[in-house]
Amino acid sequence: MKTVPIALTGFGHVSRAFFTLHREKRAEIARRYDLDFEIMAIVKADGCLFSGRPLDAGQVLKLEGPLFADNPAWRPGMRIQDVFQAAGAGGCLVECTPSNLASGEPGLSYIAAALENGWNVVTASKGALVIAFRKLRSLAGDHGLALRYSGATAAALPTLDIGLVSLAGAAIEGIQGILNGTSNYILTKMADGLSYEEALQEAQRWGIAEPDPSMDVEGWDSAAKLILIANTCLDTEFGLGDVRILGIAGMPADLIKGARAEGKSVKLLASASPGRKGKGWTLEVRPSVLDPSHPLFHVNGTEKGITFLTDTMGSVTVTGGRSNPRGAGAALLKDLINVYRSRF
Repeated sequence: MKTVPIALTGFGHVSRAFFTLHREKRAEIARRYDLDFEIMAIVKADGCLFSGRPLDAGQVLKLEGPLFADNPAWRPGMRIQDVFQAAGAGGCLVECTPSNLASGEPGLSYIAAALENGWNVVTASKGALVIAFRKLRSLAGDHGLALRYSGATAAALPTLDIGLVSLAGAAIEGIQGILNGTSNYILTKMADGLSYEEALQEAQRWGIAEPDPSMDVEGWDSAAKLILIANTCLDTEFGLGDVRILGIAGMPADLIKGARAEGKSVKLLASASPGRKGKGWTLEVRPSVLDPSHPLFHVNGTEKGITFLTDTMGSVTVTGGRSNPRGAGAALLKDLINVYRSRF
């Protein structure tokens, strides 16, 4: 049995979902993979839960959030570097802080510190990778460490697994994806007859859309995911400034209804397309009208999907995958297992 210490950053929806999943799946992971992940620390901006021993899961869930101060393992002012120094090399950081696409912080500093201290990293946070993709990949490579981030490229939808593993040996000639569940839900409800404002309010009422939905409806979240998928699968170095972005905010209902009347559907499509004679790539996010023959036509509600166009395997599409914190937590757990499991 291989035992791996884990440090968890942040304790929002995704981090809590991962923590709960780890608790639920721990015995099964030990049985199937001979792995035991011990959560040693939960790192927040104002301190850490850390005692040098695995945290008591029941106590953490009982005393979460602002009540962490009542936990005997709470260390106010303790930094993530202090955790790495106390625990030594050989662990894995699970990074779940909110994505900041302007600075990449605080995830950028957390990930860099982990790699510099000999810790592998799995992350669901997009900001650091969008801002410093090449730097962080190089840092991981220089230290012989893993940097996994499938949870940042559409939660439970296995985009990178398909592009890197399933399509090995094939040349990817195009990528098209519905990568944001919130926007797709709004467009689906508009096709059912709601206005944009009504569909957004319903999404917010059900917790699908954030109180400030701009990252989703303006296309930034889709663009960030597209950048990570393209840079990983196409070996490129794109940033947000390289993506043409047009979201769905304020979209007229007549456009959606007109497409449906013609038997078509409108989706917020993120795509990477090769230039003439295969030179260069164009990345864009924009509402697109799809006819029923398109492989992503039937992706509705909060579901997502991605299509890879290849030279030898044809068009390969995968759809579905939970688009919620539990799905993102499951993607983190998957990456964590695949870093340490025996080869199959």
